[in-house]
This record gives sequence, structure tokens and C-alpha cells, in this order.
Amino acid sequence: MKRFMIGCASGALALALSAQSAARAQTAASAIPAQSSSGEAEMNTIEVLGVKYGYQPVDVKKESPVIVDSISYDDIEAPTGDNSIASMVMQVPGVSFEGDGDEPRYITIRGLSADLNMTTIDGLTLATLGENGAGTRRVNLQLVPADISQRVDVFKAFTAEQDSAAIGGLTNIVTRSALKASAPYFMLDGYGIYSTFRGPAGENSGGSTRAHWGQGLKTAFADRFGSEGQFGVVVTARYQDRVRNSNKNWPDRRTYFNDAGAVIAGPDPELGWDGRDGLTKFAFGDYSNAIRNLGGSLKLEWQASPAISTYLMGYMYNRRESSTMNSSDVMGNTRAVTDRTDATGRVRVDYVQSVVRYNQWDRTASGLIYGFDWDAGADSAFSVRAGYTRESYDDDEYWTRVRTAPGHELYYSYSMKGLPQMTSFTGDAFASRYLLNGSNINYVRAQEDVFDVRADYSHNVGPAARGFGFVAGLKFTHLDLDKDVDSVRYRTGGDVTQLMYDPGYSHYGSNGMRLPWLDYDRYWNGGTPAEDDASSDHYSRITDYRYREDVMNGYLSLHYRTDSTHVIAGLRYDDTTFEGRAPLTVDGTLTADFTRPSGRYRYWLPSLNVTHDIADGWKVRGSVSRTIGRPTPGSLVQAESETCGEGVTGCAVTRGNPDLKPRRANNYDLALEHYFDGDDALIALTAFRKEIKDDIFTLTTEWEENGLVNQIRQPMNAETSRVQGLELALVDRSLPFARNLGASFNATRLFGRMNYVTDTLSRRIDRVLQQPKWMANMTVTYQIPQIDGALRVTANYQHDYLTSVGASAWDDFYVKGRASVDLSLWHGVGRDFVFKYEVDNVLGAPPEWYHGRNVNGTLSQRDNYGRGIYFHVIYSPGR
Repeated sequence: MKRFMIGCASGALALALSAQSAARAQTAASAIPAQSSSGEAEMNTIEVLGVKYGYQPVDVKKESPVIVDSISYDDIEAPTGDNSIASMVMQVPGVSFEGDGDEPRYITIRGLSADLNMTTIDGLTLATLGENGAGTRRVNLQLVPADISQRVDVFKAFTAEQDSAAIGGLTNIVTRSALKASAPYFMLDGYGIYSTFRGPAGENSGGSTRAHWGQGLKTAFADRFGSEGQFGVVVTARYQDRVRNSNKNWPDRRTYFNDAGAVIAGPDPELGWDGRDGLTKFAFGDYSNAIRNLGGSLKLEWQASPAISTYLMGYMYNRRESSTMNSSDVMGNTRAVTDRTDATGRVRVDYVQSVVRYNQWDRTASGLIYGFDWDAGADSAFSVRAGYTRESYDDDEYWTRVRTAPGHELYYSYSMKGLPQMTSFTGDAFASRYLLNGSNINYVRAQEDVFDVRADYSHNVGPAARGFGFVAGLKFTHLDLDKDVDSVRYRTGGDVTQLMYDPGYSHYGSNGMRLPWLDYDRYWNGGTPAEDDASSDHYSRITDYRYREDVMNGYLSLHYRTDSTHVIAGLRYDDTTFEGRAPLTVDGTLTADFTRPSGRYRYWLPSLNVTHDIADGWKVRGSVSRTIGRPTPGSLVQAESETCGEGVTGCAVTRGNPDLKPRRANNYDLALEHYFDGDDALIALTAFRKEIKDDIFTLTTEWEENGLVNQIRQPMNAETSRVQGLELALVDRSLPFARNLGASFNATRLFGRMNYVTDTLSRRIDRVLQQPKWMANMTVTYQIPQIDGALRVTANYQHDYLTSVGASAWDDFYVKGRASVDLSLWHGVGRDFVFKYEVDNVLGAPPEWYHGRNVNGTLSQRDNYGRGIYFHVIYSPGR
């Protein structure tokens, strides 16, 4: 069915108008005309002339009545590595990301978690399940391709017309429109992909994999028709099939000693810590992944009269990923660490374990959106938006872990500089007996549906309005989420030595060490033991849950505008009710009953925004607002979920907390902006501060059992948090000293603080979750008329940020700061063709992690993905 869909789209109406087509048609009006003047309305009537991908449309920012940063899409210039909305907005000031392998998946704004940012499409709420069907608020923008958009706006300040459930910022995807295009547009892009990291290339794989090569095809079509060009159609479609082979190293287990040589709980001088740590774990995981993206969009428009327009748009995008992990863990005996120095030591091996895991992940985002706009005359306008969006998640997982039986003589030596290295391994792991330590099949199904409708009436708030005006509106959102897990658990302890084999492969980063792997095919085709019925029943019920949420909003914004000043004072009412259902556990025992948490919260949320032209080309903006951050459905309702072998050697148990309260934030913004070079360039400096009450963090508690490090994670309310910072943005698409050279640069400095108190803990941390201290982005483009093309360098940097909070500082977990650089070159070939060449991650920079407990700057994890190389042949008649 999906192949048929893409075939039809490619052959006839191949989904979606490009921002390129709009730019080249010298317009970029959006699909939300008279919704409100707090950005989403007024900005959508602005014409954007000649914008190019990677650069902020300067006139959009200048004419907006609120603080906003934007980026426009271009079919030809946009790098293929930036094929999602998540990648596209990485060039916006104050935006960073949380990644999925070598791709951004979620975006953070001003250092605040993706769960605290709102994402809409043409002003309507998008359904989202977050990671692995977990029921979070973060929108998986990896699923939404950039080519559905004409422009993406990131609002940093809030008015009453905007959704109140955003603290970091609100991202609105402005979809493409054919009614503003003066001529038909068509683009077809076929490309090949070479991924440099080979890894095991499918060795012992549960699914089809390859070593390096992939391919893709995308297309866009837009046209107007009818006797007066009153009808418009926009079609986009894309297909991509690529490999993402990778490796992960996890030397993340430290052992600490006092001066007498006894093991202590942590690097705490009060416990007599001797200042050195021992390394008692090496873990290596190699992944063979094949990823297929497929989908498209169709938008139909009708300009019924000069005063009335309407549209209907549908989209569906699917991401299917086949992933096999083969990992080997060498676990040291914490009481057999000898020859310790500050950076080296020798450890007797307690056991070696091998894990093979196969996943078939399937994620789909789809939606149907309707818009109606009526220019009612006398400077009044009425608009309606209604949408039904869905995200679904399916995962079939086959997971098995085996471990050596006692009676072996194995040792390793280590070096603790940077990423700790195993410098030697002695003994024969192939001579050991291997016992089954865990085995299960999990079938996970999750789905979220969101129905969203809003109606807005405005009077005297357009760009030419003067004096008093207003916007009034109502909005209703219904969210419905279900998650179901079926689990098959097998009895453990049996001898599986005969199923072990030599893969002829040494894990990347293991310095040549070879260990036996469990044969995937032989185990799952006749080698499984008897099922553990009681365990299967338990894990098939414990993670199931359902969540329902209704949100009613009413809002009023009063506008006053002179030739130089625009004031917007607003008030929004938010009324939220929720209910859930999850299995009931009593003293850790699963019962046949259900817990049914429910609740309601209501808030009045005021805002004030002022924009003033202080001189020719100079603007100052100020904003004060109050917003909320809703707890995630999974955090409120989910009884318990368990994942094994991901980031920990044992299992991680995640539990919900139905007593969570929404975050409440007071937001303050002050911006100074200067526009010059014929309004083709800008420099902007923005200061902001967010004071958050009842912040939510995940408390992570670790314990060791049978040599495995396990975790319990549970969300809790902190007392208060605070984030403040400065954003600097510079954009000039044609520098005065080199007219062929354009540059965009932005940098953000963040300062944060989080306080939390539990029954047993009280801590103050110098940042909030997901907040780096520094972020910076840069795009430099050199136009080369001789080849009818250009060379572009794009760079992104984000500093260390905290991902989870431990019971003590040495258990806090961080992502290490990283810089990435991408390179692209394109040139014309005749009148209708463009050849394009790209290299992603030119520096080969790997993602890295560390714990606060890793003294002397050592790392806990490093992932290796290599580089992506692309070659395109693009056909666009007339270009």
C-alpha cells in the first residue's frame, strides 16, 4: 500500500510544494492567514524574497510582533542529512537536539527539554509518542520531513493565542502553498548514499542488512488550475533506504577504594576515598541497522473568492528500522583489582556475557488538516483550523543474554585516559561454558491520536492597522493514548555452549579481543528453552496503560499599534482534565486490578509583548508571560516498564508518578535587533530568563545484583529551576566585502539551576536537564556563478548537557559537548539539472557520554557512526 502511495505521488501529483518554489516565485505566504497577530497570522502574510536554505528570512523576523526565529526550506540547497524538521531547525538560535544515532530526533529550545516545547503544524497540535512508545510530550521530528514545510517558525516569546503548554518555545511548521506560486513547479531528486562505518555488516543479524550503500528519491509538485487559478495542489513524496552500522563502547562501571584497599560506595572523601578509581567493566556493542523512510503529503487549496480561502491537507510518513545488536561484556571482580595506579590496573574477570538483540521498529506519523479563512471586511477576519493527527509505534524485539559459568581464569588490564581502553586480555573465553541468563520476545504496540480544533476572530490587528484591535479565540484538544505489550519469557540457566560460535570479528575499539557470540538463527530456530508462563503473563500486563486528556482554552489579546510601537496584552485560560488506567501493583506484586489516576488543573496565563522601533532599522522587543509544562502521559500513568542491556549491563525499570504537578514558568525576554544592507541582513541580541516552579526530573537510582548494574527511574517534582541566557544572531546573505559570500552565525550562553528535595535527598545542580552551557551554529555559503552553483559549510556545536540526575553527583549522567561539520557542493548541468555532493559529519566526531563519577575526565560511552556521503541528480525544469 505504501509503495503504491509513493508510486502514485511520484507519477502524478508527487507530494508538496517547496519553499524553493515559493522563494523563486517571490512569495512565501503561509497557510494560516488571519489566525492571530502574535506571529502566526501576521508573519504568514509576509512576502519572503529570494530566501535560501540555512538562512533566516530576515523580513519575517523584522515584521513579526513577537520574538521569533525562522528558517525556510529549499529543495535543492537543503542537505539530505537535514531531511527532517529536527535537522532543519538546528540552524535556529537557541536550538539544540537530542539525537537518535547519527540523526537529531527531538529539539530543545533554550536548553529546556523537548517535553517542554510545543510543536504544531499550521497552528495545530501534533500527536507524539516520544521514544519507543513511552508516552512523552516530545515530538519526534525525525518522522516529519523538511520538504512538507515552506518555513518553520520557532517562537521564543508567548502570546495568549499560542498554546500554553510550552516553556522553552513553540515550533510551528508552515506548510507549502500553491496559491502563491506564479508558475507550475516540479522537482525530482534521485541520490545514492555511502555510509563509511562498516562494522560487522550484518554478521549474526536477525534482519536484512548491508555494509555501506543506500539510495533515495524525493519529489515535489505544485500548480494552480481553474479558470482564474483559484485552485491549488501541492504534492510531496520521498523514499530513502540506507544503512546505519555503528558501534558503542560502554566502560561505564567504576569501583572506588579507601586507603585500606576496601571497596566504598563512591568517590567521596568522607568515605576515605583514595583518589583513584578502578575500571571493572568493558562492554562493546556492534549494530547492523537498515532504515527505510517512506511517505508523502497532499494539499488541496481553493480561493473561493478574494475574501475566502480554504484547504485540506493529508500526510503520512513511515520510518521502519531493522536493528541487530551483538554485544560482549567483560565484567571484572570488584574485589580482585590489582596493580592499581592513577590510570592503570589489572582485574580478574568475574564473567563474560554475550547479548544478541533484534528489533523491528516501525513508526508512523499521519494527519489530516483543514483550514478556512474569511476576510470579513472592516479590518476583521475569521479563521478555523481543525486537525486529526496520529503517531503509532510498533516494535518486535528478540533479546537473549548468555554468561560464562564459574571456573575460568580470565584477566584484563586497563588504561583510564579519555575513553578507557582494554590494554590486554589473557585467558581463553572460548573454552568456557555458557549459560542462558535471560531471553524474551517483546511485542510493543502504542498509538496516540489527537483531535484539535480552534477558531479565531480578529479585528484591526493586521500589519497596516493602527490604534486598538483584538484577537479572541477558542481551542479544544483531545488526546487518546494506548500502549500494549505482549511478552514471551523463557526459563534461564540452561547450557547453551553448543550454540556459541566464533564470529571472526573483533568489536570496534576492543584492541583485537575476540569473544564468542550466541548464534542468533540456531537459538531462535530450535534452541529456545521452555517458556516461563508466569513471567510472560507478568511482563505482558505490567507495562500496558491508557491515557486520555482534554484541554479547553479560551483566549483574548488586546492590541494597540502606532507607527513605531505595537503592544499586545493577553490572557489565556487553560482547563485540563486527564484520566488513565494502568495495572495495579501492591508491594511490588502485580494484581488483576487496575489503578485509575485522574486529575484536573486550571490556570489563568497572562502575557504582555511590546515591540518598538527606536530608530531606522532598529527594534527593541520585550515580553513577559506565564506558561505551563504538562507532565507526560507516561510519567503520570505508566505502572512500570523494563528495558535490558541498553546503557546498563542489567535492566532499567521506569515507573510513573500520578502525583506529578505541571511545571509553571514565568518567562521574561528582552531583545535588541538591527536590520541593515537593504533589510537583507540582521544582528540580534536577546536576553531571557525562565523561572520554573515544580520542575520535573527523573531520579535514577542504581544498584548491583549478581554483577549487573540495574536502575530504577521515576519522575519527581523538583522545588524550583531557573534558566537564563543570551542569544546572539548574525545573518547576512551577501557580505559587503564579498557579495558571493553569505553567512549566518548564532551563539547562545545559558545559565541554569535546579533544586530538588525528596524524603532522603536535597540537591542543587548548576543546570537543568538537557541544558548545555553553550550552543552555536554557523552556515557559510559561497556562490560560484561559473558553475551555476555554490559551496556550503554548516557547523553545529553544543556543550555538555545533563540527561539524568542520580541520587548523588557522581551518578549524574551527561552528554559530552560535540562539534559537527557538514559540507555540500552543487552545480547546474544545463538548464534543468543540478548535481549535488554532500559529506555529513566531516570531522567524524562521535557522540560521547560521561558520569559525574568519572574522575580525571574519563568517558562512560562512545558511539561511532562514521560519515555519510551523498550524490544527487536533481531534475527541476527551468530551475
